[in-house]
Amino acid sequence: MAKCVFIDDQATWTALIRNQPLDIFYSYEYVMLNAREGEHPGLIYFQGEAGKLFYPFLKRAIFETEYWDLITPYGYGGPEVVGDLTEKEWAEARTSFYDWALQKKIVTELIRYNPLTENQRYAHHWTQKEFIRHTTSIDLRPSVEEITQTFHKKTRSMIRKSLASDLVVRRGTHEDLQSFIQLYYQTMDRKDASSHYYFSRDYFEQLFEPTNLCTPLLLIAELNEEIIGGYFVLLGREFAHGHLIGCKRDEHKVYPNQRLEFEAILCAKDAGLVEQHLGGGYKERDSLFESKCRYTGYRLFEYHLGKNVLLPAQYEQLCQLYGDGELEHYFPGYRSQPTLISK
Repeated sequence: MAKCVFIDDQATWTALIRNQPLDIFYSYEYVMLNAREGEHPGLIYFQGEAGKLFYPFLKRAIFETEYWDLITPYGYGGPEVVGDLTEKEWAEARTSFYDWALQKKIVTELIRYNPLTENQRYAHHWTQKEFIRHTTSIDLRPSVEEITQTFHKKTRSMIRKSLASDLVVRRGTHEDLQSFIQLYYQTMDRKDASSHYYFSRDYFEQLFEPTNLCTPLLLIAELNEEIIGGYFVLLGREFAHGHLIGCKRDEHKVYPNQRLEFEAILCAKDAGLVEQHLGGGYKERDSLFESKCRYTGYRLFEYHLGKNVLLPAQYEQLCQLYGDGELEHYFPGYRSQPTLISK
């Protein structure tokens, strides 16, 4: 019987994903970037007759216990297949994974499936699947003129006014990082954002470095030589992902947010990509999601979570010890208390 290979060293991981049509979230560097203290990157790899399975994860220590759990890093992930696997091969892969998980005392597994690749279609082989909300994305294959016709009329008007203004958008350099970080934190403060979104300064430094699967793009908006906005977009092999944006209050009505999104579309299209994924909101059809749909014409994709309890008895014990967030629909329940992230 074929077995999964469990990889945690960068050289082997990078050699396996090189030249594979995978999204940005599958590189060692991306997973490591999103690892917090007590978390370790890993890759599950399975070779079938006509396909290969890739599944990156973070292995997290569960507080002060001997147990661990798995989660896909910030963004999307889960089992992705290049080629095809038979039903038998899927069963072999899952059995190998389950044996490994028991040996390593893995209690739960949480997967954020990728709306663009729709790898939730493999979920019946791997996890329970739960629809969470919709995301939205811009189709980059039509002409720029056709793309802009999908924008809300007010969005088109804002972009026209911005293009006619003194606002300048350019590609950012490493020297612009500190200005972007300050703008991003200010934006999160205004939005009263969760601590989850206050990434460390080192995170931004590492985000700026390219990987085998991702070319980071930092766009900077300047007005009268003052930086008033910035946008991090992650360019993959097929898809661009709008990642982080920060802008000052638009007192001059030059619309830096809308202009940055428009310029990102031009850059991603020039790079030959087919989608610019804007993501979703905090919940279904909230104001953030509605604002993103002003660019996409409500072109919707489904975002699903995969949830597995691998050690049920230990899961119940941990929920009793640390609080059962299942009552608030939080998984895994024992992690229902938020973890603060320092700036």
